[in-house]
Amino acid sequence: MPAARAGAFGPEPPPVTPKRSPLVGAALLAILLLAWSADLTPIAALRLWGFDLASSLRPEAAGNPQVAAVEIDDESLARDGRWPWPRDLLGRVVARLAEQGAAAVVLDILLAEPDRLGERDASLASAMALLPVVSGAAVPASLPLSAERDPIVGRFATRGVPDLARLPHASAILRALPVLEGAAAGVGLVNLYPDLDGATRTVPGAVAVGARLVPGLAIEAVRVAAGAPNLILEMPTRLGAEGIAIAGHLVPTDARGRIWIDSRNPDRIPVVAAHRLLSGETPDAEVAGRVVVLGVSASGIAATLRTASGKGVPSSLFQAMAVDSILSGTVMERPPVMPLVEAGVAVALGLAIVAASPWLSLPLLAALAAGLAAGLAAGAAALALGTGLLADASFPLLTGLVLTGQVAVVRLREQILIRRQQSAILARQDAYMRQVVDASFDAIVTVDAEARILTANAGAERLFGVPLRDLPGRRIDELLTGFWAEAMGDQADQRALGDAARSRQVIAATAVHSQGARIPVEMTIAETEMEQPVFAIVLRDISARIGAEEAARRAGERLHDGVGRITDGFALFGPDRRLVVCNARFVAMLGEAGADAAPGVRYDSLMARYARSAGAPVDAAARTDAWLSERMEAFSTGRPPRIQECLDGRWFRIDERPTAEGGLVGVYSDITELKRHEMEMAEAMHRAEAASLAKSEFLANMSHELRTPLNAVIGFADLMKRELFGPLGNEHYRSYVADIIESGSKLLAMIESILEFARSEQKELTRPAGQSRLDEVVGAVLRDLHPTALEQRVDLQTDLDDGLPALAVDASVLYQILQNLVSNAIKFSKPGTAVRVRTFVDADGGPAMAVKDRGIGIPAELIDRLTQPFWQRQSALVRSHEGVGLGLAIVKSHVDNLKGELVFESRVGEGTTATVHLPATCLAEPV
Repeated sequence: MPAARAGAFGPEPPPVTPKRSPLVGAALLAILLLAWSADLTPIAALRLWGFDLASSLRPEAAGNPQVAAVEIDDESLARDGRWPWPRDLLGRVVARLAEQGAAAVVLDILLAEPDRLGERDASLASAMALLPVVSGAAVPASLPLSAERDPIVGRFATRGVPDLARLPHASAILRALPVLEGAAAGVGLVNLYPDLDGATRTVPGAVAVGARLVPGLAIEAVRVAAGAPNLILEMPTRLGAEGIAIAGHLVPTDARGRIWIDSRNPDRIPVVAAHRLLSGETPDAEVAGRVVVLGVSASGIAATLRTASGKGVPSSLFQAMAVDSILSGTVMERPPVMPLVEAGVAVALGLAIVAASPWLSLPLLAALAAGLAAGLAAGAAALALGTGLLADASFPLLTGLVLTGQVAVVRLREQILIRRQQSAILARQDAYMRQVVDASFDAIVTVDAEARILTANAGAERLFGVPLRDLPGRRIDELLTGFWAEAMGDQADQRALGDAARSRQVIAATAVHSQGARIPVEMTIAETEMEQPVFAIVLRDISARIGAEEAARRAGERLHDGVGRITDGFALFGPDRRLVVCNARFVAMLGEAGADAAPGVRYDSLMARYARSAGAPVDAAARTDAWLSERMEAFSTGRPPRIQECLDGRWFRIDERPTAEGGLVGVYSDITELKRHEMEMAEAMHRAEAASLAKSEFLANMSHELRTPLNAVIGFADLMKRELFGPLGNEHYRSYVADIIESGSKLLAMIESILEFARSEQKELTRPAGQSRLDEVVGAVLRDLHPTALEQRVDLQTDLDDGLPALAVDASVLYQILQNLVSNAIKFSKPGTAVRVRTFVDADGGPAMAVKDRGIGIPAELIDRLTQPFWQRQSALVRSHEGVGLGLAIVKSHVDNLKGELVFESRVGEGTTATVHLPATCLAEPV
């Protein structure tokens, strides 16, 4: 045993010498080989998974398939009778295939019993004589070999070592009727054998029945189609079959004579329903020159096979895919020597890992495992892509991973032993560290599980004012006050200390000096790795720091108070683009995004949330990214103040300036009221200009009809009053002339005031060339009256009939009707209520619209007077509203011109509903 060596902290124990024996790895390798030779289910499942992955990497067959499938499906049985079909009907299918030029027909049907409807087998036999046909046979679960039948004509020979032990064996087979078998050009077994996971990947190439070899249906179909006289099973060694030769072409098999086919794409094979073939619906091109597999796919009759890719196919289609794989050369090769090569690779890898295990560290083991997985997978993939070989990389990979895992476990155990040795060294270092602790300015004490002081340094003596020799044995919580010290008495001491140590938090407490002074301290607790629980406690006097923090806090409060009292929004961001301080008005400006306006939030994050909120700036709505980039430029480039309009109708004056240290300070003034007054003034000016324009148009239109004659009367009266052509004579004439001038002037003023109503009454409504939609008119009216509703605090609601047809009515007339009704409803509604606009088809089939409010209501005796021109209700509740009493009169005039009806329903104090019913003739004719 190596001697202990001296170190800085005293004698050190001898280093740990790991025991790295290769025997365990060799034993594991032997166990894996035994499991491989027994072909246990997990190993076989891994192998199949690897084969599926390798097969999926190989390119699919190119060109059109030389195979087709004819299936007797559910619809074929529904049209031509239930299964089994009469043999003459099957004969018609075969004959039809011969007519359309099929190269050969493969019957994936076992015809072992005579026809159920009588002597019709001869009809099928006659049809089978028209072209090469392969008849199906089967290996039954239990059936004695009949002595009455002649053995199958031998068309299978063996070349090489005639050892058939590895091939599938059967004591007997179930064959077709002699008359049918005699008419066939070949006989093949229809049996298909799924693997242990239930998926079918292969078809049998050769099955040993007694002393004879019987081919599988697919390989026999290829032989018949190729016109070859026989098949040759190539068995160069006792390891098993290598392939089946057909006319000089070798079809690869595995050692058990199975053919690994390409079953990835069943859609590659053309499938023809038997009833379509019989009815002549199938073009010749679908079967001409192809090997056709005839089978049953109807529900409840044919079993569905699951391929390696998980797709379900009938057996006839699977046999067709097998024939196509053989003819297209996409059969995967699995030479009999491959299992031995794979086992050899696994043994070589295992021995290499066992031999190198003393020098392999954990990182190297991880890299080795990853390299093995990548290398073996890549090798198997390369073989599949380059040569079509099926190589089992799973067993070598499993061997490598198991052995690397075993070495990794050994390394972990070694590290545990090393850590134990290091713990002993640390224990010796503790003595040295005690000297360092005594020199610390902070108070450092160790306590046991009962919170009694074991050791203390000079800093603890200064903090508590207790001589160093008197501190051991005293409870630490007796020298402290505060929440933690009180909690020590409410629970077990070790639990309280352990919780504090595991939390890794700094605990605030107050140390009690022996002279009565109370000193604020920060305390941290750590649990040391000792045989008995020992806790190290560090206490730091933070009196000076608390005083500085208090001064800073008061300064911060003064700053926040000053910022909060600013009447405008204020925000300050630091050089790191994070918020330092802001006031409530800045938060209010941000709206819903103001919830994020807390110190520390990034400027870009806050502005991004603001740009997506309901009160976002208008210029950010459609260009958020560009708007954010412009805002970020404010940190480096000072910009003049800008006016910002928001989607919620608010306006702000924004003044953002960079600070000297690279931050940003901003002042945000709410100028919504100023903008509102400005817009109201602009609107008033616009209305005045519009009124002036309307007046001008009216005067121009009425100059010849009204004003010209009236001006002539007034003019001539004025001439008479001036006596330009001589005195009138009598003083009464002068008085009469003055009366004429005065009365004419009043009449002219009255004409001007009622002109608009007169024009609405005299306007002729003609059927417009286009069409108008009532929902669009409603939208236009509500958009126009929305500001008024907002001002009156009235909510505008709609209940529109989406199926209402278009109307053959001038949209401007509909607008005037609805605008007057909705405007009246808003005018007389109470604040906080709603005005609802509804469109519908009434009981007479005509379009209708209704406007309902929750206003003051109208007494029943006054409803008939509502549409009278210039009438207004004389009430203190309504006289404060503007208007000359012509709105409803105009509505009534337009409705009458449209042959419609205006109906009012009202209750005093509850509201009014005005409904306009238009005749069905107002509906537009369908285009």
